[in-house]
Amino acid sequence: MNEFLQKKWEAADLTDDYIFNKVMLDYDICLEVLRRILPDLHIKKIDLPNNQQEIALAPDAKAVRFDIYTTDEQGNHYDIEMQVADHHNIAKRIRYYQTASSMEAYDKGQPYEKADDSYVIFFCNFDPFQLGEQRYILHKHIDGVPEYVVKDGQTDILFNVPSLKHDVNSKMQAFLDMIAQRKVEESDPLVVKLRKRMAVVKRNRKWRSEYMRRSVYEMDQEMREQRIKEDEEQIKKDQEQIKKEKQELKEANQRLVNNRDAVIKSLICTLRNLDLDNHLIKKEIKKNFDLKDEEIDKYLK
Repeated sequence: MNEFLQKKWEAADLTDDYIFNKVMLDYDICLEVLRRILPDLHIKKIDLPNNQQEIALAPDAKAVRFDIYTTDEQGNHYDIEMQVADHHNIAKRIRYYQTASSMEAYDKGQPYEKADDSYVIFFCNFDPFQLGEQRYILHKHIDGVPEYVVKDGQTDILFNVPSLKHDVNSKMQAFLDMIAQRKVEESDPLVVKLRKRMAVVKRNRKWRSEYMRRSVYEMDQEMREQRIKEDEEQIKKDQEQIKKEKQELKEANQRLVNNRDAVIKSLICTLRNLDLDNHLIKKEIKKNFDLKDEEIDKYLK
């Protein structure tokens, strides 16, 4: 197990959310990445990136722990996430993250129009909407007037990291290529910083131990979830089998009833051909079949 985890740690790159978080905790890297994502904002400085920011919308609500959370000098809020696996819930997840981030943007007693803007940014190791785009920028629009953008201060940006479309600017492309382990321009200052930071992260014994503990926990969780899934599938199969057997039994009983009906009707027809009256026919049927008088009467009608 230790050897496996050690190799996993050594092989982990920026697509690993743990490594991504530790790399993005570097102030200069985080600031430069945000500048490349949002060049029009001309971000000058940010608060120290935090990967422990946790927000609960209500005491009994699911808490959100952001991968990387920071604000800039204008008060804009940024949540940066690395999403490795597609759990087919990205839209609902963004909605919840944006709600949590937006709550931080509203100061008590301040009018709504003074609320800061919030940006939720996802780097996905898959195409989040399966539309073939390299970058998705989401805003609210009005049905029937799609060109009108509702200026509510919320912006969602999702990058399809594996995409080869190159629809983003060259600086942003370099960062995406770095994540995807594609060829990059080694002279790019961000690339240099990323490589140095990766080396620092990999040498950190505390982070390595934490990564391994987390990996063991995640493997235990995956095994538990797999067992639960297998149990649920087995229960479903058993229920389907029981349902199938009940249906087969019902059909068999119906065939027996139909066969008995046919035999009784045939017997009645034969006895009537022998000119026996209903009283004698009734006695004959009663002798051969376990039927009540009223049941026999229905056959004799």
